[in-house]
Amino acid sequence: MINRKDIIALLLCLVVGFTLRFYTFDRKSLWEDEIYTFNDSRYGLKDQIKFYRGNPSYLHPPGFFLLTHLFYPFTKPERDLRIFPLIFGILSIPQFYFLAKSFSPAIALPSTLSLAFMTYHISLSQEGRSYSLLMFLGTAGLYLFMKHLKTNKKRYLVLVALLFAALLHASYSSIPFIILSQILWFCEPTNASSKGRSSSFLILNGLLLLFCLPWLLFIVSNYAGQPLMGPFQARVPISFWDTLYGVFNDWVPHFPLTIVAVILLIFFPIFSRFKKNATALLLVFFVPIIGLNLYCQLFKVGHFITSRYFVGFMPLFLITLYLCLDEIESKFAGLKRFVRLRFLFAFLFIASNLVILPHYYRSEKQDFRGLVNYLKDQLRPGDKLLDLEVEYVPGILHYFGVYPEDRQYTAAFRKFSDDEFELRTPFVYRNKEYMIYSSKNCCDRYIADGNRLWVVAGIATAKKIKENPRYVLKGYFDGSFLNLNRFPTDASMYLFLLDPQSPGEKGIDLPIE
Repeated sequence: MINRKDIIALLLCLVVGFTLRFYTFDRKSLWEDEIYTFNDSRYGLKDQIKFYRGNPSYLHPPGFFLLTHLFYPFTKPERDLRIFPLIFGILSIPQFYFLAKSFSPAIALPSTLSLAFMTYHISLSQEGRSYSLLMFLGTAGLYLFMKHLKTNKKRYLVLVALLFAALLHASYSSIPFIILSQILWFCEPTNASSKGRSSSFLILNGLLLLFCLPWLLFIVSNYAGQPLMGPFQARVPISFWDTLYGVFNDWVPHFPLTIVAVILLIFFPIFSRFKKNATALLLVFFVPIIGLNLYCQLFKVGHFITSRYFVGFMPLFLITLYLCLDEIESKFAGLKRFVRLRFLFAFLFIASNLVILPHYYRSEKQDFRGLVNYLKDQLRPGDKLLDLEVEYVPGILHYFGVYPEDRQYTAAFRKFSDDEFELRTPFVYRNKEYMIYSSKNCCDRYIADGNRLWVVAGIATAKKIKENPRYVLKGYFDGSFLNLNRFPTDASMYLFLLDPQSPGEKGIDLPIE
């Protein structure tokens, strides 16, 4: 039961969480991955099935896209694509309270307060991707899973299987969560019986297989050796320590708090009165990171791994930290006369997030809208565009109002050498045809005809080309708070003009740091 005091506190958490997530949720430009969501979500069920029949190895299942399609034709994509992530991000707050309380009533409020103010989770709730949905479904599934462990009632397993199956249909990145969260079978809640665990395990996974089997059979029956990664998708080295550091960096911001979190996890099995439960919770956190890294290395998957892919485990991560603090308070009861460690950590956690939260609201994730609005006023017939990062074209075309005829944009490909290739994408704006080139190499071949070239670059590339006085810096478009390989990642874009007819043209005086 929840007492009146806790109800008031939970409602306060919900109001705060709603306010922080609703504020400015539809104001930021769509960033690169949201552009893909826009294109994937244009199709209804019939067209989705047709697409996956020919592309069964596509990296994302259709569940989230079908959900977002309900707002098609997206009169305001910055709002429409983010409505469901916003809703599920807000609903995750009370759901997390009940999950935390199922582990210990003492940690429910400080844990929920931490999530309500967590800038990382606010960002996911304001993003047209599936991550806040995944966390909500995972948290609800874990709560019902814990209810089964405490009561042995089989009806909870049906609901858990349904929620886990929904996770699979929403994102394949949830597969590690579906499998490895079941380490919690080894937990022993207070006054709970472990009798019948084997049969319950078989029932849950049998139901899960039953609910997922139609989609899995559809994928397998249509698979004919299609590659898992696109031919031009960047390959990056996978490192366990880099991934682990990224998770701590994103979930417990600022180095001092990160160190405290690491220390708490190390000492949790030592201070815990329930060693088996403590070990299970630690395994649930570490094993997915190890397992996903091994999978990527074994199958030579070079896509970078970020904390977003473990978002289903984040509630258990926070719960583990607060359980450790609760165990320390129980072991050293005299501490309570001076300080409550749970609420001290919650205060520090909230403070660390409040430091970065105003900057998050002021910043863009990736300002394609600002970039294109500037270009619309500057383009002349004959101008060309060059994307030096080979990833900006979808965002640029989207805000020019040019949508792909098929699922995603296509481009003509030309290879100059083993290390040099070029993608060419034509588009029409105001009845004039322009060309966007995507290449890592710049730039003389594009100005041989005497026409101007607009060059778009990220921060690292921009630093290099700014040293050449021929490249005139014309614009800076903020992207300092993107949740990419780290939270935040600086994905700001810089726009240069290369004009062979006016080599002395002035640009803006802006340091690139």
